[in-house]
Amino acid sequence: MDSRSALLVACVIGCTVLAAPRPASAASALSVTVTGADGRPVEGAVVIAEPVGGAPKAPAGQKAVMDQRNLMFVPDVLVVQTGTAVDFPNSDQVRHQVYSFSGAKSFQLALYAGRAHAPVVFDKAGLVTLGCNIHDSMLGYIWVTDSPWFGRTGADGTLALRELAPGDYTVRVWHALLDESGPQLELHLKLGEGTAGTASFRLKRPLRAPLHNHGADKKWEDY
Repeated sequence: MDSRSALLVACVIGCTVLAAPRPASAASALSVTVTGADGRPVEGAVVIAEPVGGAPKAPAGQKAVMDQRNLMFVPDVLVVQTGTAVDFPNSDQVRHQVYSFSGAKSFQLALYAGRAHAPVVFDKAGLVTLGCNIHDSMLGYIWVTDSPWFGRTGADGTLALRELAPGDYTVRVWHALLDESGPQLELHLKLGEGTAGTASFRLKRPLRAPLHNHGADKKWEDY
């Protein structure tokens, strides 16, 4: 056996062949646009992309804040993933008594100022409507979703969602001033590996006029 044949035999017997690692599925992206009945962009619309096969489990310890300033909830709409603990600080110069009777979360925070209460854990998906027993004009919302892919549209009416897992999705749109319901507020799409999908929604009816708050100039001594 010559030296080349001996080397080949030795390699077949003793060499380890390493297979190339299989690349992980490339994440996808989704750009969503919401326009009104007049064709103008709708700012502040809630957009949620729900995986048809079920959402991945939310990581523990997620936190969010729903503040109270100038007799308003800030932000007016908060979107969180199921299991998030939401803090309700009162940054006003008057006391508030925050409550909700919504099916997704029913609770009440007794009359308080500052940070008098522990955060509230929102452990069930759905829309939670907030009010104040002292100020009837105060109205806020918390959208609780199992999906980690959500957000609100900007001034241009768009929202960019990133790092989505490839697969089938139901994309839903909601706005606090919606005056309509129907299939035009959701659509179904499939995202391939590493693809950039798009979705467009156009409302059929104008948004309702926003509510106006009153009494923002009241002080502690008024209560």
